[in-house]
Amino acid sequence: MREIARAIMRITKIEKQKHRQTRYSIFLDGKYAFHLDKDVLSDSKWREGHNIDEAEVRRVSRLEQIKEARDYAFRLLSYRSRSSQEMLERLLKKGYENEIVQEVVKDLKRLNYLDDLSFARDWVEARLKQNRGRILIRRELLKKGIDREVIENSIAQGLKKIDSSEDELAWQAIEKRISRYQKLDKTKAYRRIKDFLIRRGFSLEATQNTLDRFFQDYLGDSG
Repeated sequence: MREIARAIMRITKIEKQKHRQTRYSIFLDGKYAFHLDKDVLSDSKWREGHNIDEAEVRRVSRLEQIKEARDYAFRLLSYRSRSSQEMLERLLKKGYENEIVQEVVKDLKRLNYLDDLSFARDWVEARLKQNRGRILIRRELLKKGIDREVIENSIAQGLKKIDSSEDELAWQAIEKRISRYQKLDKTKAYRRIKDFLIRRGFSLEATQNTLDRFFQDYLGDSG
């Protein structure tokens, strides 16, 4: 294996940036090299006039990448909670190296900033309140990398928490639309209701039960 030369460089200037007060520009051998966050700079203990080699530059640069990736992750979490896979994909898309991303995600999980079980339960609760069916909820959470067993348990607990069934949620989803469906002929009303509930992610069973209830209670045999 070819030995890599360990070039020695001098830190000739460390300058606070005007528009980013927490960021410092690092000059090596008289030329701008890169920037460092104030916390990373403090941890590195770099000072003007110090000599550093390439290995030290790589070490501190890695710390800077981790800091940037973690800050970006916290910014995403400030908008809403994320699944572990969702966070990993967003960090990779942002351009951070896979090794850095894996470390940041692992650390966030250790600190409970990423908790897939809690995320799934919160997601289910929010979607049930929006009268969405289990098929849609399951598909969304699978896409976010949540384990299927966790999904099913979260849906079951979510329905129990609101003391409702999928049939009742499906009915609630069409209640505000009943007057418009009553104006349609039976065939068209059937198709509109079915398509609407399927798009909402309700099962065929819940959809059919809702259709039966609608025609029995609102159209009867006169539809």
